[in-house]
Amino acid sequence: MKGGEKRGGDAATGRRGEALTPADKTVVAYLAVIALLILIFSYRIESWEWLCAGHAVAIALVALIARWDRPLPSPSRPVACFIHGWYPVVLMGLTYKELTYLIPRIHPRDFDLALAAIDHRILGVNPTVWLERFTWPPLTEALQLTYSTYYFLPIILGAVLWKKDELEKFHFFVFIVVLGFYLSYLGYIAVPAIGPRFLPSIVEAQTKPLTGVVFFRAMRETLDRAEGITRDCFPSGHTELTLLVLYYARKFHRRTFWWLLPFGVGIVLSTVYLRYHYLVDVIAGALLAVAIVAITKPLYSRVMTRETQSA
Repeated sequence: MKGGEKRGGDAATGRRGEALTPADKTVVAYLAVIALLILIFSYRIESWEWLCAGHAVAIALVALIARWDRPLPSPSRPVACFIHGWYPVVLMGLTYKELTYLIPRIHPRDFDLALAAIDHRILGVNPTVWLERFTWPPLTEALQLTYSTYYFLPIILGAVLWKKDELEKFHFFVFIVVLGFYLSYLGYIAVPAIGPRFLPSIVEAQTKPLTGVVFFRAMRETLDRAEGITRDCFPSGHTELTLLVLYYARKFHRRTFWWLLPFGVGIVLSTVYLRYHYLVDVIAGALLAVAIVAITKPLYSRVMTRETQSA
């Protein structure tokens, strides 16, 4: 079977080419929910009409991409399949940046004080302040660099599955990643928080600034510019997605798992050490990852069964 015919075909994905995949449906559902929130809070959102129109266009494009990736012999099928498989990577970045503008208007209350209080109630101390005793410039440098690899871990595992033509596993993994990202995004809207490094009571209690060796400051400033001041603490998406990637790497490609494991451990440890997250964010991210693992296989199978029956 030719590579172009294998990618995107019924045998590889178990679906009709013109049907939306579970990942597509998750994207559409998220875009629709955010559009509904924009409508509800339109009195606080400038140019809400354009934002809603943009979401409608994005939903239409998802449907068009799914239809383009149809199970018919065509010279364009490898391109269509690639775009259909990987467009969520671009879209998740765009929808994340949208949150910087939308969250303060949809839910204009920060929960940093409440999250910090939960941390203090659990541990009796503020974790980022307590961790000062362990700060060491080479360790801070290493963890900051590791923290930045978070964006690449799901892409690496997806690329491995794509290259090996394991498209059933690839499409299932994309569904996991899309679901994980968008559930965390909804969490950011429900519980807005900017993190302990910006909370005045914790900042005043810190006595030792974080310092690196060579790249620390540049990497931290680059991330701040790229992400903006987004209320994206609860739950910790870094923890949630990293645990999901490690879990499915271990299931799908053990060799990749061992390569990613040190980075994954470093990412989770760096969340609080680098003062990006409260401990409760990390706990919530881990629990969300466990919940996703528990529900996604039966959910995915159910959606695929419905599509097969409707074919």
